[in-house]
Amino acid sequence: MASHRVSVLNGHFAPSRSNDHDNNMLSETSAQGLDTQELYRWLVRDNREMREAIFAFLRDPLYSPNYALSLSGFRELTSQRVGKFVAQRFFSVSDYIKDPLKFQAALESLSFCDYSLAIKSGVHFTLCGGTIAKLGTEYHHREFLPKMDTLELPGCFAMTELGHGSNVMGIETTAVYDSTTQEFVINTPTNSASKFWIGGAANTAKITTCFAQLTINGKWEGPHVFVVRLRDDSGNLMPGVRCADNGPKMGLNGVDNGQIWFNNVRIPRANLLNRYAQVDPNGKYSSPIPSPTQRFGTMIGGLTTGRMLIAQGAIDASKIGVAIAVRYGANRPQFGDTAIMQYVTHQRRLIPALATTYALHLSMIRCKNLALVGSGNNFSNGSSGSTGLSAAEAAKQVHVLSSGLKAAATWHRTAILQDCRECCGGLGVMSANRIGPMLNDMNVDVTFEGDNTVMMQQVAKPLVEAALSSRNVLAPVAPRINPLDLGRGCVGLLLKWRVQSITAEVAGTVAAAAAASGGSGNNAKAAGAAALEASMDHLVALGWAAVDSSSYETFVEEIKNAPYAWRDTLSMLALLYGLSRVEKGLSCYLAGGALPAAAVGPLRLQINSICAGIVGKDGAKSAVALCDAWGIPDHLLQAPIALRDWRGI
Repeated sequence: MASHRVSVLNGHFAPSRSNDHDNNMLSETSAQGLDTQELYRWLVRDNREMREAIFAFLRDPLYSPNYALSLSGFRELTSQRVGKFVAQRFFSVSDYIKDPLKFQAALESLSFCDYSLAIKSGVHFTLCGGTIAKLGTEYHHREFLPKMDTLELPGCFAMTELGHGSNVMGIETTAVYDSTTQEFVINTPTNSASKFWIGGAANTAKITTCFAQLTINGKWEGPHVFVVRLRDDSGNLMPGVRCADNGPKMGLNGVDNGQIWFNNVRIPRANLLNRYAQVDPNGKYSSPIPSPTQRFGTMIGGLTTGRMLIAQGAIDASKIGVAIAVRYGANRPQFGDTAIMQYVTHQRRLIPALATTYALHLSMIRCKNLALVGSGNNFSNGSSGSTGLSAAEAAKQVHVLSSGLKAAATWHRTAILQDCRECCGGLGVMSANRIGPMLNDMNVDVTFEGDNTVMMQQVAKPLVEAALSSRNVLAPVAPRINPLDLGRGCVGLLLKWRVQSITAEVAGTVAAAAAASGGSGNNAKAAGAAALEASMDHLVALGWAAVDSSSYETFVEEIKNAPYAWRDTLSMLALLYGLSRVEKGLSCYLAGGALPAAAVGPLRLQINSICAGIVGKDGAKSAVALCDAWGIPDHLLQAPIALRDWRGI
């Protein structure tokens, strides 16, 4: 019966097929041995040759896991790994601008090996090098980037302060221009202004891209970015620079995070990254963007690559965890000869995780494509369809989409890896099986490169502002849904309705508060802003709704260009993703009348049926094949329970 329901649902969702497909479609296609390489080529669309070359390079014993190292030992190993990787010259810091897909592909490949390796490399190449490439000009590119390519100048990124994480506009570090010496003087006025959690600062970084409040002739010009030398060629701290070690962390201990203080540190005028602002020798300041707030927003807006890498790293970690747990679950019997993958509770945790990982991976392809348009590059990553957007419009969408995907991917990764750990039982705790160490190492990704709560608010605010601007604050009409057949093309409607419903609710609250203030102008704005502030929790829910709807829509669209033989299976996976997100937002649908209480049971049963259909009765071959199509080689999957019979552990 389950396979019949899956086939019926697929008929509602997928394009019509010939009569060759019977009700046991998923098991039949698994038995026929679908080409996972064909699916891999669809999933991995750019720089495959380089990715595979990096994966082959990572067979080097230096990159084999070692979970018994001390803090200093792990840091030393990570530095050696970074050095050997950099020496291969797979890519250059300049690719941040010249070939962003190549740049990202090289760094993404490292996260399959070790997250400390990926983050230490990412801090150097992306956060420090990418900032110089993006916000600097020809002098900076010539002076710093070649030495970063060889690690002659290891770099770090000094934005976060002890007292300022998300509120970068409020940082306290100061930069005052001295026209008599043509230097900027960098200072840390209070301990809360010290740069904190700076990767590489404790031991290894020799330069940093430092964010500081610029003052010229007594006038504040807002935060700017400066290249500051931290250590000399011998590794000794420069005069006026003090660094401290943040010490052991819950994970990511291969990265030497540190704290930095500056005491009258003088740097040349040329070390201001001056793409958007110039200071002449006499101290005359000029910028094409007059407002300090808008200027800083423009600077930060160009640094989305780091956020996208964090999102992709979380998605790739989910791939690793799901692949390990699915392989193990397909081969581990319990309570007789039944493999644990056959139990509905196991399927319910792993198969929606598999679907979610596919959905977010495809959404990241779309995000990268938008980023290429936004940057004016002509490279292609094979995303379906043309954006039809100008560079400026694409750049705005990239900010919103990358913010949402970063939050969703890292929050999903947290939940997915925990489920994978539990689905592997005690063996999931074993470090050699990877999931536990990844949980610890990657926990930080929900708060760095943008706190997830703030990121979701960044997604939601433009929706509310657009509704207020158009005076469209009425609740949307609920879609007409047959609660007994939620697979009949209604999932996309439901997900869009949730976005519209929460948007209208928040916008209506803000508009009502402004109207009730009894005033106009500033009074109304203040009342509306206060109402919006009180609705921040709802903005997070709206951010989730927007990401869910967008990711589902992207998944469905991308399947149109998927390998033909895989479209049925992928269509089921997309439907499962959509239904699982509807289930997650069930309270919204019930409260708003979009679904009746009678739909709750059928929704659960349909999700269970699709999970059972994807797993099948043939050793979960379809689920395993979907994991194999990610192209993770065994030497990077690493986990013994995923590579050989668990009885030999």
